[in-house]
Amino acid sequence: MSSEVGSTPLGTIIYSAVKPIFKIYFIIALGYYLARRNILTVTTCRDISDCIVTAIMPCLIFNNVVTNLKSSDIKSLGIIFFTGTLLFIIGVGLSILNKIVTKSPKRWLGGLLSVGLFPNISDLPIAYLQTLSNGGKIFSEKEGDKGVAYVCIFLAAQVFYQFSLGLYRLIEWDFREELLKEEEEEKNIESCTNISNEDVVQERFDSSGRVSEDAVDDTSIASSFSFNSIHKNNKEKNHRKRHSTSDQDRENVNDQHNEFLKQYELHALQSNPKSTISSGSEASASQVRSRRGSNGQGSISTNHHSLYLQPSRSSAIRRQKSEDIGDVINEYSEYEEWKNQEIRRISSTGSVGSTNLTLPISEVKSEKRTKWAKFKMMLIETLKDFAAPNSVSLIVSIAIAMSPPLKALFVPNNFYMPNAPDSQPPLSFIMDIASYVGAASVPLGLLLLGATISRLQVKKMPKGFWKTAVAVTVSRLIILPIIGVGLTTGFYKGGWYGDDKLIRFVSVLEFGLPSATALVYFTAFYTDPNSDDHLQMDCLAVCLIFQYAILFITLPFLVTFTLKVSLGF
Repeated sequence: MSSEVGSTPLGTIIYSAVKPIFKIYFIIALGYYLARRNILTVTTCRDISDCIVTAIMPCLIFNNVVTNLKSSDIKSLGIIFFTGTLLFIIGVGLSILNKIVTKSPKRWLGGLLSVGLFPNISDLPIAYLQTLSNGGKIFSEKEGDKGVAYVCIFLAAQVFYQFSLGLYRLIEWDFREELLKEEEEEKNIESCTNISNEDVVQERFDSSGRVSEDAVDDTSIASSFSFNSIHKNNKEKNHRKRHSTSDQDRENVNDQHNEFLKQYELHALQSNPKSTISSGSEASASQVRSRRGSNGQGSISTNHHSLYLQPSRSSAIRRQKSEDIGDVINEYSEYEEWKNQEIRRISSTGSVGSTNLTLPISEVKSEKRTKWAKFKMMLIETLKDFAAPNSVSLIVSIAIAMSPPLKALFVPNNFYMPNAPDSQPPLSFIMDIASYVGAASVPLGLLLLGATISRLQVKKMPKGFWKTAVAVTVSRLIILPIIGVGLTTGFYKGGWYGDDKLIRFVSVLEFGLPSATALVYFTAFYTDPNSDDHLQMDCLAVCLIFQYAILFITLPFLVTFTLKVSLGF
């Protein structure tokens, strides 16, 4: 450690614990402001998030793991993964207890479990460690980088449980009831349609089996098929919505885009008729007048590359109303596709279950083979998650860090490796690239965190839900940190950590984090954008707002206690 035991004044500890909060909340506030100005739009945030997951975070993981871990740290990796597992299990247990005590809505069971299961495990602790290591008062810069590597292992544990084991599907539970209701409504519509058609056919035939003269007029035909046509039109609308990449939709999008450009070219001409790049000849002036028309609504040339200045589309977005949670749902929702898949799955499962007792032996064996095929498919999907950029980066970086000959190619170590002409390891330029790119991960992540918080809305809070929100906040930011301090103290006394106080500090820090804001996007994935009832999103928004409203108090207190009391600084 950078300082001797017991030599750091309490005032320095408190200031060091509070200082990172200023940086974190300032960047979050900046992201909030940029989102309210529609600079960080929902689409922009999604693109940045994809960049972080695909390229920036893997570079951060590779740089810190290869540089700071070595073969003797293999025990620490196991301890971190085990500690992370306990963190997730205890979080779920507290969520179940909250469900029993506060009687939270039944339609938010999966969301409640997810809130307790998945903390914001990477950006906040990395920002804290990087700030604490500046100046060397608490941790040295090298210790701070090693702490970031430990955080990456915690992140890997969360990714394993959340994606590889499919626990992100807990949120899906909350939408199954709505799904079954919609399926029942569709069945009722179809049955009503069939009954209506049968009545019409019966009216159109007389007692002798021939068509009656008064049943074939246009009015009766139109009324007899009105209900059926409405249902058919609804299906066609849903079909067109799911296939939005058709040629007709492309033409509509192009028409809307052209109309948008036309309107803004007209606006430019009306607001600044002299803003032409040409010298303003009489011909140009007459063209301007002809385009305006007598009332300013005349025809406009479709040449959008004309010489007249046009306001950019980005400036138009800035003047629009700030995007909210509805825009997030519209951007991320895959409700229609998920609904169709689930209805097919439920229907097939129901048909098999209803005839299971009468199936021949050959069909029973076929069913077993089908289950085995499903299991293999699930196993393949789990293995595919390990091919994600973050997982690949972590696996490769750990393999390099645990092998001294390989590590010597990237960073200096005890293994002899001829240097490059610049007296650096042969592949040191890769580490330079990874360090340079990976440094953007945490600032961008905090900006996106602020943008996400800016779009949280509570349209309708269930009666008495404030009790659940308070219970979630207390369990997440007060009870769980106390448990974390107790567990890490027990591990330390059991000799698990040895003299490595850094891993103990990082472990305690992970127990004091709020719920992950990524849950907003998982919830939006299953939310119906055409529905006004967004109970799941409202419940999640309340819990996140409560947690981030007091995080600036609970986290510095936890850090101060851990550094001064537990670690003895």
